[in-house]
Amino acid sequence: MTEEIPQNKYGTTPYSATNAQGLGAEPRSVRLTKSLVWVLLVLHAISSLLGVLALQSQDPQTYFEQSLPASELEQMTPDMLETMFAASVAFFIGFAVLNVILFVIVGLGLRANRNWARITGLVLGILFLISAAYTLLFATPYGDLPGLEWLNTILSWVIVLVTIWWIVQAVNKRTSEWFAKHRRLQG
Repeated sequence: MTEEIPQNKYGTTPYSATNAQGLGAEPRSVRLTKSLVWVLLVLHAISSLLGVLALQSQDPQTYFEQSLPASELEQMTPDMLETMFAASVAFFIGFAVLNVILFVIVGLGLRANRNWARITGLVLGILFLISAAYTLLFATPYGDLPGLEWLNTILSWVIVLVTIWWIVQAVNKRTSEWFAKHRRLQG
C-alpha cells in the first residue's frame, strides 16, 4: 500500500477534475452554459464586424445626422466631423475587442468550472439585455435601416434570444449545484 504524498505546502493533494469523485456526469444545463458562451462570442464578433462595416459605409455627415441635433451639426466643420467619426470607429472597435476578451475570460473560467465565471457571465448578460432592450425597442429606427444595419439588427435579436437561453441555463438549479460542488473541491 502506497501513501499519497502531498504536493503543496498545505499538506493536501491538489484538486484535479479528473480525480474528482462523486460529482457524477456533467448535467446538460452545465454543458449548455459552457458551450453557449462560445456561440455568443462568435455572434457578438460577427455583430461587431457588421457594425464596423456599417459605420464605414457612411460618411461622417450622414452618421452624425442620426445622433446630433441639427443646430449642433451645423456648427461642426468637416474636419471636426471627420475627427469625431474616427474616434467613434476607434471606440467601437475597442469596445468590440474588450467584449471578445471578456467572453474568452468567462468561457475559460466556465470550462474550468469556476463559479466566478458563471456569476460574471450572468452580470454581463443581464447588462447586455438591458442595453439591448433599450437599443432594439426604443432607439432603432426600423423603417430607415440600410442593408447592413438591418442585418445587424436581426443578428442582435438572435443574440438577445441566445443570451436569454444562456442565462436560463446558467441559473438552472443543476448548474448552480454543479458549480457549488466544484467550488467546494477547489476551495
